[in-house]
Amino acid sequence: MKRILLSLMAAAVVFTSVNAMAATDTRSLSSTVTVAGTCSISSVTNLNFGTYDPTSATNDDDGVGDVAFTCTKGTAYDVYITGSRSMTDGTDTLNFEMYQESGRSTLWPSTAPGVTGTAANNSTITKNIYGRIPASQDVQAGTYNGTVTVTVAY
Repeated sequence: MKRILLSLMAAAVVFTSVNAMAATDTRSLSSTVTVAGTCSISSVTNLNFGTYDPTSATNDDDGVGDVAFTCTKGTAYDVYITGSRSMTDGTDTLNFEMYQESGRSTLWPSTAPGVTGTAANNSTITKNIYGRIPASQDVQAGTYNGTVTVTVAY
């Protein structure tokens, strides 16, 4: 009889523990984040004009470069190029210009607003830069270098 009574008491304890764990309480956990509208230049391909012949009255010298950047989807951007559009060998200066298209009729803006757009997605955006050195500039032989600054404002 003691054995049966002990067994019943043990069973009562087990069933009481199971029932005690059957109750629950829940709460919602929210999550938030702010996505920044941003743009970042990933690469610039420099303008390389090759070899320029200053004695030719008809031969303009052309070069092509580009700027690649990414923006957050939906972010409006404005691209422009500042700085002197010239190269020097330390003594002489060779002037050039930069254009938005291969026909070289629309100049790249040197201030905002420049070339504007809105990022359709987070993919890389590449804008070509078409350079031209006008013919017949009176300069000496040598290696000429110059620097401009490409800006992506957003």
